[in-house]
Amino acid sequence: MSDDNDNGESFEEFQGRPDASEGGLTMTEMVMGFGFFLVVGGFLLGLIRLMGLKNGELSADYESQLDQLYLSYIIMFVGMIITSFLGFGGMFKRAMTSFISSEE
Repeated sequence: MSDDNDNGESFEEFQGRPDASEGGLTMTEMVMGFGFFLVVGGFLLGLIRLMGLKNGELSADYESQLDQLYLSYIIMFVGMIITSFLGFGGMFKRAMTSFISSEE
């Protein structure tokens, strides 16, 4: 294979995303780290609450433990959404917008 163009067509030069600066973290990396921290923090909070529910709680404490368990699920979900949007980039965003703006 050669790079010569036999048909006389012109090819556009590939323009990729510029390299990140070597000096520090980018905003995307910081937000991804925050999302990862939310996922891990929610998991640990949920694990602590599940262990508390496993050991048997008084009925007065049960509602509080259950509410905190649900809160940990929400925290993990928010962290997963943040990391999904940034991790998959434009692909995930285009898929979500196509589901939201589908016209029938």
